[in-house]
Amino acid sequence: MTLNIKERCQKVFQCIHEKTQQSIRTIASATGIPKSSVGRHLQSIKRRSQYPESYFWETEAGREWLSRLVFAVIYEFGIKGGIGSDSLSSFFHRLRLKEQFGYSASALRTLEVRLKEVILTYEQVQMESCQGSQQIGICVGADETFYNLPILVAIELASGFIFSEAVCENRTYATWWQQVSKWFNPQQWDCRSLVSDEAKAIVKLALTGLGCPSLPDVFHLLYALSKSMGAAIARQRVQLQKQQHALQQKLKTTSKTAEVPAVEAQITALQAQQQQLETEHQDYQQSLHQLSQAIHPFHIETCKPQLGLELPAALKAPLATLERLSQSHAPQKSQDALERWHKQIPALSGTLHSWWQWTLQSLQAQTQDTDTQNWVLMVLLPWVYWHQQTQKTRQPQLKQDYLQASQKAEAVVLAHPFTLSLSQSQQHTWVDWAIWICAKFQRTSSAVEGRNGYLSRLHHANRGFTEQSLQVLKTIHNFDLKRDDGTTAAQRLFDQQFPDLFEWVVQNMGDLPRSRRTFKPKLSRKPSIQIVPA
Repeated sequence: MTLNIKERCQKVFQCIHEKTQQSIRTIASATGIPKSSVGRHLQSIKRRSQYPESYFWETEAGREWLSRLVFAVIYEFGIKGGIGSDSLSSFFHRLRLKEQFGYSASALRTLEVRLKEVILTYEQVQMESCQGSQQIGICVGADETFYNLPILVAIELASGFIFSEAVCENRTYATWWQQVSKWFNPQQWDCRSLVSDEAKAIVKLALTGLGCPSLPDVFHLLYALSKSMGAAIARQRVQLQKQQHALQQKLKTTSKTAEVPAVEAQITALQAQQQQLETEHQDYQQSLHQLSQAIHPFHIETCKPQLGLELPAALKAPLATLERLSQSHAPQKSQDALERWHKQIPALSGTLHSWWQWTLQSLQAQTQDTDTQNWVLMVLLPWVYWHQQTQKTRQPQLKQDYLQASQKAEAVVLAHPFTLSLSQSQQHTWVDWAIWICAKFQRTSSAVEGRNGYLSRLHHANRGFTEQSLQVLKTIHNFDLKRDDGTTAAQRLFDQQFPDLFEWVVQNMGDLPRSRRTFKPKLSRKPSIQIVPA
């Protein structure tokens, strides 16, 4: 008897069902998983396989890469970038990952909290591994950044390692010492100096708490001159340009011949004032460069060592020029800035003295040979120091001057007989030591200002910081952010390798959250609407 279409379809579906049941039995027998579980897994795989790329997520390599992708997005954009979980959830939705893991905003927030906890665990593990090592010489910079409440920041200036970064209600010595005492251990840290803006609480922190000299911040001293005298000169230049432009327009539009000579005379007078102002501006810029170039352990022209007793004479000429210019440009504010310079000259001399004392003590510990010591102090250190300054500065004129000093010192190194007598390994050893000790000369705490700029963007995005978020950002700064040479702050400070922070996080985060399936009642395509007459 011939079967109708309905019976044929039922027969086909029955055959497919029997083959499916046979395959389920085969899989269950091979894996030891119950048939009901195998069926659910097959249904889940079928549900997840909606797109051409879905097959990859079912493989082991695909699941591992997906986990890395999710953790990297939360790490780079959520924590380091300050992007919210709603935006990250929308990002994963556009990647068509709905069936692969739970990426709702609440699930991502939970995942971010877990990731922050793992990062803090990493810091604790690594810092414990550094305990008990030999005493490390450090040069600390301390300053405050302000976001509603002050954030007290203490940084090792040579390496960039952040020791403490915490929100506090005030900036007293007691508050500073409460934060610093958490990490400062005299058996581990040999604090040689503390550079700051000379706030009373920080000066007391250096002298009483850390037991080291308090050194003035050259950046703040130069900025005070720029904010007073430099700003005044810039305003006068703009005013003269506007006045000349107005007179030139008047000269073009005037119809009275009798007024032309008077207007031209006014323009000539303004041009003379502008030329005089340009000369004074050049003297101002040159004086600032001379101040900056003078506060170095080596003379920029001769590359010979400069001791602290020689610094006052080197600062005399540029300060005299600035004294003359201050009479015409912001007299009160610029005089206050210059008076601050004069008061800080003994402390600036102490900056040079402190570094030279550290250098000589370290060099004597390296070698007792007089010829080697003289070669290092007089030949090698000037070259390495000016090379470092060339790489650090961004001001074009200073960079050019530092480059010339570096090239001059390099020529002396290459031509010196003692250099030629050393083997290649000995040369590398002394160059590495010179790089280390030259990096210890720190005269500004501008690293804190750089940290301030980094945090300001995150503060705006997150609308504030929690204690945990600050600690996490500090850990990322110390163990993950790298300079051009590929080293982190922790590697430079402790002189040892640490496991990669992100790789460590990926290995300890566990599995991704599972996606949720919501069952909503289906609506008919044409819902019935009952209109009740009024």
